[in-house]
Amino acid sequence: MKHTLKNGTLTVEVSAFGAELNSVKKEGIEYLWQADADFWGRHAPVLFPIVGKLKNGQYIYEDRVYDMSGHGFARDSVFTLVKEEEDELIYELVSSVETLASYPFEFSFRVGYKLMDNRIRVRYQVENKDHKRMIFGVGAHPAFNVPLEKGTFEDYTLTVSPSEKRTFIPLDLPTGMLKREEQSEVEVSELPLKHELFAKDALVYTSSNEMSVALTNSLDKRSVKVTWKDMPFFGLWSPYPTEASFVCIEPWAGIADELGTSGQLTEKFGMNQLNPQEEFSCSYIVEIN
Repeated sequence: MKHTLKNGTLTVEVSAFGAELNSVKKEGIEYLWQADADFWGRHAPVLFPIVGKLKNGQYIYEDRVYDMSGHGFARDSVFTLVKEEEDELIYELVSSVETLASYPFEFSFRVGYKLMDNRIRVRYQVENKDHKRMIFGVGAHPAFNVPLEKGTFEDYTLTVSPSEKRTFIPLDLPTGMLKREEQSEVEVSELPLKHELFAKDALVYTSSNEMSVALTNSLDKRSVKVTWKDMPFFGLWSPYPTEASFVCIEPWAGIADELGTSGQLTEKFGMNQLNPQEEFSCSYIVEIN
């Protein structure tokens, strides 16, 4: 089932399947990738309880091996709409027999969308309903059309702010695992788009405490700006070599496995931990111009 938010500027559509943003329109222009399965059949999946891939699609917790596909199960789960107002939708996924088979924690996971003029705030809230400490990752994977209206892929630029040195963590092909032993400190500011930029998969960086990535072009004023804080990693991605007409701007509170991981969930790099009955929240904002 899908739900719609509208104001004088934006029309936004969200699906209960995956609590996934499906459409963002301004002045009749669609800003969000429309899930062409020939390239990538998703719009903006929600990543939980892991971000990225696990080595061999598995992890170990309390001497038991669990299987889990990349980016976790939330993106393929049906959420319950728990709040619907003129400018806001909130969806919830709670632990079940099905989730416990691959993730041994009792939880509540809420995804909220709120319209604020030309902006959409997306908020993630995780509550540990278990008696033991909960270990998890959460993140975003929105894909934006390139071009938005005029021009070609190569007419667009990603601008990372603030412009400063940050850690770049390369990915191993074809496994998608982090090669942390090859990470480096790089100055990243403007990234002119070209498909070859993603020849080695996603570009993965550490975040500043508060930062943004803007998608702009040289032909008109249409743009997207994604802003966040308290999400320590981000990825930039577009398929290669298929040359699809979109780019993903992905703030994360979690990250893929390292190539040399032990597989133990308690040792997994970049994860969050919650004591029983504690809550965690983070958010990002998409600004549409």
